[in-house]
Amino acid sequence: MMGGFFMNNSKMLWRLLLVALLVVASPICKAHAMINGLTGTSFNFTAKSGHITAGDGASLLFWGFADTSPTGSGVVQYPGPTLILREGDTVTVTLSNQLAEPVSLLFPGMTMISSTAPVFNGGSKAKLSSLAPEALPNGTQTYTFKATKPGTYYYESGSNQPIQLRMGLFGGIVVRPATYKALPLPNVVPYGLNAFADPPANTTRHPQVRTNYNDSTGIGGVAYNPSNAGDLTTAYDREYLVIASEMDPDFQKWMEFGGTYDLSKWRSNYWFFNGRNAPDTMDMPNSAVLPTQPYNTMPLAHPGERVLIRLVNMGQEFHPFHHHGNHSRVIAVDGNLLSSNPAASGADLAWLAFTETLIPGKTMDTIFTWTGANLGWDIYSDSPRVRPYEYMADHGKTYQPNILPAQPQTTPPVPTPALKLPPQAVPVILPTIEQIIAGANYSGSPYLGMSAPLTPGEGGFNPLNGYFYMFHSHAELEITNNNTFPGGMLTMMGIVPWPDPALGPLDNLDPATDMYMP
Repeated sequence: MMGGFFMNNSKMLWRLLLVALLVVASPICKAHAMINGLTGTSFNFTAKSGHITAGDGASLLFWGFADTSPTGSGVVQYPGPTLILREGDTVTVTLSNQLAEPVSLLFPGMTMISSTAPVFNGGSKAKLSSLAPEALPNGTQTYTFKATKPGTYYYESGSNQPIQLRMGLFGGIVVRPATYKALPLPNVVPYGLNAFADPPANTTRHPQVRTNYNDSTGIGGVAYNPSNAGDLTTAYDREYLVIASEMDPDFQKWMEFGGTYDLSKWRSNYWFFNGRNAPDTMDMPNSAVLPTQPYNTMPLAHPGERVLIRLVNMGQEFHPFHHHGNHSRVIAVDGNLLSSNPAASGADLAWLAFTETLIPGKTMDTIFTWTGANLGWDIYSDSPRVRPYEYMADHGKTYQPNILPAQPQTTPPVPTPALKLPPQAVPVILPTIEQIIAGANYSGSPYLGMSAPLTPGEGGFNPLNGYFYMFHSHAELEITNNNTFPGGMLTMMGIVPWPDPALGPLDNLDPATDMYMP
């Protein structure tokens, strides 16, 4: 779905969208897409309780982890701090516990160095208490592991999991490949972009890359690199982490206030991306009004860019993650590259997905790209200039809407004759402007980066005149907040125009050619 989605009864959602666009995607600002989290090899976590604010304003108790390192905020958060590691790192996490029951940590997919002995109640092996050594109340426990393989992972409490995972004791882990380095040019990324037999000189694909992951001059990289810097099948320009979870408000109230509750009747009514429900998913990260929910979910990209989306399901339920605008290509599951021969073939077993089914306790890496291919018109109007990664088959084609001619109002109404659609036409009959209520981020124009007149009071929430596509759960109940729509697992993906060279380069963009430079 392009342009406006909600009607004027959802202005609140689009106010947040406007803020995100102005700050994140302004062509005079650097629109770095990044994953918020902690880097390094030594971390200090403290398990605490706190409250989150749901999208409908409800306050819910949760248990989470706080970064209590010397430079950390000390604020408990939902989900816990994301760990951003490097392949081969030996990592130490010291856990302190301020909760009233023991807590532990598991790191699925990591190679444990410290003890992994489980804990049993009362010394008897008849009843398991924890899957890992525990930090007792007011106590500490230290865990050491090696980040053996690149990929997307998570950590979680191994104690009293039916309670502690529902309360929020989990977080994400991203492991970068150790051998990643600048890629040789020219390179053509094999997936996601359109190949031409004789492409214009400035449409050769040059991935925007960094010389290493400590170099802030670039925003791209590779998710997996088994071919020692020669594999482009997992190359990306921008990346986002999405952690899915859910809550039953009755369970949270029981944990806070006591009373009676039957855990077998647990039923979710709040659904989260990165610890937030819509519309808060589209607010800025580290928002002062959401102090315990620092991570947002608001993907933005230019046409043709490869967007790596790291998906993690830390909930109890299956969630169908659906993205409007295009399919995406799944390149890895549970940190395992989908490859017939990882040392040589790259992600040759990757598959296109209309919707990714997020399974509890599993991760998935997928690459999304949007070029406007096969829309039937040039998304940049009829400009003779070729934009980066443009779909050349539609270059120069004009947008030809089918608008019914004005008809006199009669009783009964006179039947309208069928129209013969001209070539390149939009395959729907569009009403005239006075007959529609535009979505709040509709620019009025079918062209990317352009606007057109709208009726008074409509539009105005799309400062870059981009295209917007919903990313959401395809289980419709999950896009509500306690049965109120819109909410839950819902956000928008913004396709914003490439910057005008007159405004200066964006990131590493060469203003002369609109191409990324190495």
